[in-house]
Amino acid sequence: MTDTLAYLRGRRAWLVRDFSVWGALSAYDFSFLLSEDDSASQRLLFLNVPLGGDLQRVSYDELTDIHGNTLPATIINPKVAVLPKDAVGAVVTGRENSESFTIAKISEKASASVCDLLIFEMG
Repeated sequence: MTDTLAYLRGRRAWLVRDFSVWGALSAYDFSFLLSEDDSASQRLLFLNVPLGGDLQRVSYDELTDIHGNTLPATIINPKVAVLPKDAVGAVVTGRENSESFTIAKISEKASASVCDLLIFEMG
């Protein structure tokens, strides 16, 4: 067995079929830092607001693989590959973290996209 094949087989992987993507590619998660000063007190506020469309954030423990198993809540150094099943493509936006990832359909005109997700734990 080659070293590459042994490396890939040594990692956990999941295939999620028929995942519906409705998130908008134009959506972005903005971070704001606001200061508020009145006569009684001073405040510093940190806000995280999605702007520009619907942001679809997916937690791994919400997914079920082809064998009917629920994925773990945390995955070490995950990588998500999108395998499109229709004419409307989808992409992972931003970087995957250990608990979740963000996904969006490419076309703004379509209501949803259906795809398969191949999720690897890179270790």
